[in-house]
Amino acid sequence: MDRKTIVLVVLLVVVLIFYFPIMEFLGLYKPAPPEPQESQPPADTTTQVVRPESVPTEAPPTAAIGADTAVVEAPVEEEFVRPDTIVVETNKYLVTLTTAGGGPVSMKLKEYDYRNDVKIEMMPEAVVATPELSFAGGQFTTSTVNFTCDRDPRAYDATRDQLDITYAYQPAAGGKIVRHFRFYPDEYHYELFVEVIGPGELGFDRQYYLVWNTPLGVTEPQPKIDYDAMQAVAMQAGSRESLDDFDDGKLDQSLTGNTTWAGIRSKYFAAVMIPTNRHAESVFAQGEKRSIDTRDGEVEQRLITVGMEMPFTAMTTSFADSFTVFVGPLDYLLMADYNVGLEDMLDIGTAPFVGWIIKPFAIAIIWLLPKMYDVIPNYGLVIILFALLVKLITMPLSMKSFKSMNAMKELQPKIEELKKRHKNNPQAMNQEMMKLYKQHGVNPLSGCLPILPQMPLLFAMFSVFRSTILLRDAPFVWFIADLSHGATGLTDPYIIMVVIMIVAQFVSQKFTMASTQQNKALLYIMPLFMGFIFYSLSAGLILYWTCFSVFSLIDYFAFKRRKNSEVKTAK
Repeated sequence: MDRKTIVLVVLLVVVLIFYFPIMEFLGLYKPAPPEPQESQPPADTTTQVVRPESVPTEAPPTAAIGADTAVVEAPVEEEFVRPDTIVVETNKYLVTLTTAGGGPVSMKLKEYDYRNDVKIEMMPEAVVATPELSFAGGQFTTSTVNFTCDRDPRAYDATRDQLDITYAYQPAAGGKIVRHFRFYPDEYHYELFVEVIGPGELGFDRQYYLVWNTPLGVTEPQPKIDYDAMQAVAMQAGSRESLDDFDDGKLDQSLTGNTTWAGIRSKYFAAVMIPTNRHAESVFAQGEKRSIDTRDGEVEQRLITVGMEMPFTAMTTSFADSFTVFVGPLDYLLMADYNVGLEDMLDIGTAPFVGWIIKPFAIAIIWLLPKMYDVIPNYGLVIILFALLVKLITMPLSMKSFKSMNAMKELQPKIEELKKRHKNNPQAMNQEMMKLYKQHGVNPLSGCLPILPQMPLLFAMFSVFRSTILLRDAPFVWFIADLSHGATGLTDPYIIMVVIMIVAQFVSQKFTMASTQQNKALLYIMPLFMGFIFYSLSAGLILYWTCFSVFSLIDYFAFKRRKNSEVKTAK
């Protein structure tokens, strides 16, 4: 390492150590005041749903989200409980059901919180049952009527055995709507059985809609990233379809076709409706996006609802359908167990053309990291060990690359001579160069060999860390309390990890890259470019790339040692 490089590294280390005092002195950073003992959940924007009196029959019905949508703080624990309320506790969630619409109005996940022991609410600000049933082109919805329940209003324990609850609506004019719920002790889903008796007497014909009518709320400390991930998703004919075609801030999109499931997702959580006795015939999504102010500045809020069309014969005396309703984390392996392609909600390996390459790497990562975590209960250390494992596996390719680069370095004078000799005849120059490479057994492309398996692996890790809940709230060391977190700006403490990554990549390239005129430019440009690309990504991904850069030095010194040994033997 030359003197200039040493000086640069020392300066970067000094800046790293005294980063916050320097930023505070320049007025670009103010230390955060100590948080109170009882902190509220992270800033969020939930909705007060405004329902239209009627919905045009040609448009799929759902809860309208209008200008009266209220922006409030994140969900808080409510003291008030309605007298007609039933509370069911399983090992996965606390669900509150009411006779207003006949179903759940609250689902709190017991294993996930807003980073302050307040459980995540999957139905923020819901005032009527979700999901709802809509008939007669939206002129009748279950949200507008009261049901009767077969159980008394109180708390029920479903942590050991399944629990069944039935709600019924039976007007005096005839007909009956039954909503039957079955909850399981250890599942992130419940079963919904819908039965309509005498649809003609109720004025129903042709089809009805099952609608998830409550938008998801923000659960993460960075609202922008959470809102950016929010979308309606459906599985149609084996293909993942996103319904995110906003026009002038409004979403009103439908897709016709055999629909296996439909739902909405945020960064780490989802609510999905899965028909089990037959498929739906179409899916639709409605919502809006608009700019709102948060403590992190202005972000684009997304409020989305989704529904499915379920047809029935107009002259039938009754019909019944069943649904599995998943409400929980975006856990790939958990969702894969449903065997309906539900894991595609995560959008891992679904990209056109290259998805089939990335997906095997992603699945391997999702399977292996938790196994390693069972042995080493710190995902930061797991990522470091994983980076070392990848480096050891790719070491033979790296050795071949170093050997090729070293041979290219030795041939550089002869290559320069050929360039001068055939400067006016590029074709002859290329022919002579290829002959020179063949004569000395050099493959000019072998220097890229270690990159080939790394690229799909890197893209796979990006997809995994972006979508899966694996690293959510996973601490490492020091200030790194959440490996899913990314830097929000120069004053964010997580920017330190980006600086470390840039330094590590620079030092690694300084040792390992061949000393050519082109590489001198890359030596300085590439680390800065990667820092710019990575700075807002998850700390877990940055940690992986940093460690991989450092471990690249192992290959280099192993190659140098082997080369020196071969030179001594030759003497």
